[in-house]
Amino acid sequence: MGENVLILGKGANADGFREACQSAAMNVTQLDGGEDFSKYLKEAGIVLQFLGKDLSAAVLDEAYTAGTPQIRLAETVGRSVTEGAGKYGNPERYVGFSVSALFPEKKLVELIKGEKTKDETLTKAKAFFEKIGFSTVISQDRAGYILDRVIASMVNEAIYVSMYGLARMEDIDQMMRLAVNFPMGPFEFADTMGLDRILMNLEWLAEEVGPQYRPCPLLKRKVEAGFLGKKTGRGFYSYQ
Repeated sequence: MGENVLILGKGANADGFREACQSAAMNVTQLDGGEDFSKYLKEAGIVLQFLGKDLSAAVLDEAYTAGTPQIRLAETVGRSVTEGAGKYGNPERYVGFSVSALFPEKKLVELIKGEKTKDETLTKAKAFFEKIGFSTVISQDRAGYILDRVIASMVNEAIYVSMYGLARMEDIDQMMRLAVNFPMGPFEFADTMGLDRILMNLEWLAEEVGPQYRPCPLLKRKVEAGFLGKKTGRGFYSYQ
């Protein structure tokens, strides 16, 4: 596996992975828009791409044509990894990954294998993340993957319970913390993960799996109002 790592994107997740790679004595370059990526792509053994930063298929094809044995690791939320891989050359070298925003200190990465991803690529991706100190779990390319599907389903049901007046959200959170020993209640989970992320996954699940995952109207209204949780200072709770 190549030791040259190219990180595309900025932000807490990208910066954290840069530091982890540096601690593992890897050569790391971090870029964020505007730069000429092509020369860096040709030199990188691993490309680690975070949400919000994309490259054209032409740029990637140029790098792949040069014969560089790249592994492309793309942060993926709310969409199929196979769909993302289809936009680039060599989808067999493409692996999706998801990092939990709930407990970053756990250093856990969910790896998602696309339909065309080679087993060898997945094995190398797993080894890379473990080398920089992250635990890994493997998910198939199905709606919601593991964590987002379970959390989004729980949150959606809790919002329905509150919307129909069965209980206050504070009491629902208290019940789940004390009776089930969850570290957070479902409304706290939602605010921490991001209400837009919860909604995105529920809409994907409803489309691919069935109407039992239909997002609660109250969740939609929150997102439409821009109340996305801790990152905006207000979600179900206020953080201002």
